[in-house]
Amino acid sequence: MDNKTKRELRGKAQSIQPTVRVGKSGITEQLIDEIKSQLSNKELIKIKILGCDKNEVKLIATELSTHTKAELIDVRGNTMVLWKKG
Repeated sequence: MDNKTKRELRGKAQSIQPTVRVGKSGITEQLIDEIKSQLSNKELIKIKILGCDKNEVKLIATELSTHTKAELIDVRGNTMVLWKKG
């Protein structure tokens, strides 16, 4: 994906609220299924990762991106944005 498209998607993501939260249970099959379901409906989703430091957030973001076969658009603080063409 080129930088222009990522920039546009980041702009769209600013106006949406997180619809998925990763809690103390971490990454589970149910969480991955929920993310896949939302990506198929919306294409662009925001995920809030609770109770982690920066390094853990980036690792979780990369892992979720891999498991869901979605493009990691942005990671800021404890929030990440995933996109998958529907």
